[in-house]
Amino acid sequence: MPFRFAKLDGIAPGSHVLFTLRGGKASHVKVVKQDLGEIRLPAPGVRVGELVPDFELTDHLLRPGRLSALRGRVVVIDFIYTRCPLPEVCPRLSANFARLQKRFAGKDVTLLSITVDPQFDTSQVLADYARRWRANPEQWRFLTGDVKPVAATFGLLYWAEDYAITHSNSTAVVGRDGRLAALVEGAGYTAEQLGDIVDTLL
Repeated sequence: MPFRFAKLDGIAPGSHVLFTLRGGKASHVKVVKQDLGEIRLPAPGVRVGELVPDFELTDHLLRPGRLSALRGRVVVIDFIYTRCPLPEVCPRLSANFARLQKRFAGKDVTLLSITVDPQFDTSQVLADYARRWRANPEQWRFLTGDVKPVAATFGLLYWAEDYAITHSNSTAVVGRDGRLAALVEGAGYTAEQLGDIVDTLL
């Protein structure tokens, strides 16, 4: 997740730090350990051009959501959770999907938002969240269940920490043939940029 720091003096890459986070801004930064050695982030289990492994989760209307059932459509997948306190992360991702839903209404495009907080984000919780974003359930589905294998497929890291879920961000675009067409890292992209990738696949 991206955080804004007022001051970062004396902190080197790989430092273990503690800080206070309010409204996406970090303060009172304290270095706990300076050198953690080499930190390895997981590589995505699938590369661009490869067939995305099939998965099945449950959507916000209690319907099974299987990736292979969407073959022939362009599928865009992101990872969010409903209690995310940072407006520039999960709410931004959902706002981008809301714009994509409008841009590709009636087209062969399906949006899948997968929770990284499945213990809290039940289908009912996700249904409430979907209503908040005015999601059309035939185009934009919110999924929960055993999400770990799916997250690993796209190289996503996440863990629970003090009533929040810390997670990396990856948005995947899967072509009509079920192959990974693009993997966009971070949450800083615009809906227009992501939509342009989708456009090339339609």
